[in-house]
Amino acid sequence: MKEAVSSHYGPGAYRVGAIPSMPAPPKKRERIGEELLPFGDYAGIDPYQQLCEDAEFVQHQDRQDKAFYETNDWWWDHQRIRFLESKMGITALLLLVPYMLAVALLVLVVYMGIELTFFLDPLIGGLSIFVGMVFFVIGMIFVFIAMPHISRFAMSGVVWLATPLHKYISSKARGYMENRCSEFNRQTGTASFAQGKKKPPLKAPFVEFDGYVERVVQRGGIFYRLMFVHRYTGKQFSQTTLSAIVDHKHEVHATWDMLQRYMDVSQPMPDVPRLEPFRHLDPTTAEHDRQTGRNPRYWRDLDLETWKAGEGAAQLKAQIDYPWSRQRCQLTPQLGKVEMTIYRERQEAAVA
Repeated sequence: MKEAVSSHYGPGAYRVGAIPSMPAPPKKRERIGEELLPFGDYAGIDPYQQLCEDAEFVQHQDRQDKAFYETNDWWWDHQRIRFLESKMGITALLLLVPYMLAVALLVLVVYMGIELTFFLDPLIGGLSIFVGMVFFVIGMIFVFIAMPHISRFAMSGVVWLATPLHKYISSKARGYMENRCSEFNRQTGTASFAQGKKKPPLKAPFVEFDGYVERVVQRGGIFYRLMFVHRYTGKQFSQTTLSAIVDHKHEVHATWDMLQRYMDVSQPMPDVPRLEPFRHLDPTTAEHDRQTGRNPRYWRDLDLETWKAGEGAAQLKAQIDYPWSRQRCQLTPQLGKVEMTIYRERQEAAVA
């Protein structure tokens, strides 16, 4: 159960109107083939694709349990957004189980068809090939019809075998998640990026992380994702669950806009499905919702298909048409105004 703690902001909380003087970066922020995203010039547009996906997910969870967001498994709230490195690990192995079964069954059908043909050849001659082909076709049909049921049985078997080791697996899973868990913390104004099992997370003020539109060349064309770069160490993070690969870069711009407004405590939290149950716990957001009369269950009770055809379509058009290239960074003028040693001393004094 999440603690019902008071949602006050720490001394380092991010406010676009109070970006501190910062050291100059050791290298130019411009990167070949990547587009630097601005700080502080908000469009007020949330990523359409993520809105649709999250609304479906939240509505499904709400139908299962009205208090779905009260567990520690819910990673978005008024205090922080947590996310993982995009590494499959054990999950990938589990997902491979049904595919491995399908391949094994197909190989078995082919092998038995060939063996049957050779076995019948001395008995019925040329008809053996026909019988073997019939067996092969029937076997293929059986595999495709039976495979979903066999997969469920196999996965149930995996779960049954793992049950005696539940405590051990749970402890390992918690350690695995902790090593790969990153977060944006609205209350403290910090961002933390996991660096694997053998390195501590890279934790620094949110304003030290530049966002970029990264181009990803894959089979079929050029795609885009959000990349984070720590300005003073050069470390970059794009293999995260917040860095989904998308078809259009305006979706990346909107994601960056959403994250900034989430971190900026002078702004209400973005009106997105995953954050809806916690809006009343954030002071700035609660006051905004009181003044606007926002329905506290807007996303959970929304007719999503009707929204997509009307308000959602208009929002997508606004996202596509918005002049993202005209935004001006509010952080850039603050760079180079202070030496690194003084900057760090001021940081330490602020949180002391």
